[in-house]
Parts: sequence; structure tokens; C-alpha cells
Amino acid sequence: MCLSAEMLALFLNLLNPDIIQTESGRITVHATVRDAVWEERGDRWCTSAPRIDRTAMFAQPN
Repeated sequence: MCLSAEMLALFLNLLNPDIIQTESGRITVHATVRDAVWEERGDRWCTSAPRIDRTAMFAQPN
């Protein structure tokens, strides 16, 4: 999933700043289950978190 810088900023403003770590070209959100890492790709910010969550959900035994 990718977002514009403006949309990512809007999303991050909804979160507790204590769970957000920033470094050049990378933002990590320390979520309850696992971290979501956003990486700068040109004029967009992208994460593989939704794909990882979906894979983990189907990999868990019932």
C-alpha cells in the first residue's frame, strides 16, 4: 500500500506520537501486533504491512 506524503501525515497525526519512530526515508509505527514500516519511494510512502498481516492471518492454525 502506498500513500502520498500528505495522506501519510494525516494518518500519522491520528496516532500516539510515542509509537512513531522516524529516520531519513523511513517511518516505523510500533503497533500492538507488529511494526508497520513505511518507506519513501519517490513522491509516495509505501508499506507492506497489509500484505504481511494477510499472510500471517492465513498462516495461523485454527
